[in-house]
Amino acid sequence: MTKHKKPDLTEDDKIAFREAMRGVKPLKHTKVSLGTVNHPTPKIRRQQEIEDEQEIGFQFSDHENLPPVSAEDLLEFAQSGVQYKMIRQLRLGQFHVDAILDLHGKTVDQARQSLSDFLLRCQQQALRHVLIIHGKGRYSNLPILKNKLNHWLRQTKQVLAFCSASPRDGSSGALNVLLKR
Repeated sequence: MTKHKKPDLTEDDKIAFREAMRGVKPLKHTKVSLGTVNHPTPKIRRQQEIEDEQEIGFQFSDHENLPPVSAEDLLEFAQSGVQYKMIRQLRLGQFHVDAILDLHGKTVDQARQSLSDFLLRCQQQALRHVLIIHGKGRYSNLPILKNKLNHWLRQTKQVLAFCSASPRDGSSGALNVLLKR
């Protein structure tokens, strides 16, 4: 690799430079103060969101805009930015489950409250991989809690991804969920 040699400055170039720099004073320091910013920084804003969730819990809307799924349908969801490898490992059940929430036999309102409390505890304890058992629906081919969870889990930023569990963990009757750190 050859080094490029700086071209020699002619006396005319030196004179022109000195003339251009006449009256210029050197800076005393190179740090620039931008002043104060009126809006909270993202870190402070995130802390405020966490405090709000801890006071009132997670809120889930019932305005569903997703097509209903049947008892045997497999679910899968990931927020943008989640690597395919993580989703694949989640689908195969290759993560150690940190906590389990069983919603069998609960009403929709009970399930909503249980899910909110569960996600809050997971957030406080910094749990990352959880299993939520919703069942396949007792009396119809359209399981109510499965459809509600499919909708609710997409609403919170804490849930990065979820998919139906592996056969050993409940298959289409349970969800492996990946939570934010």
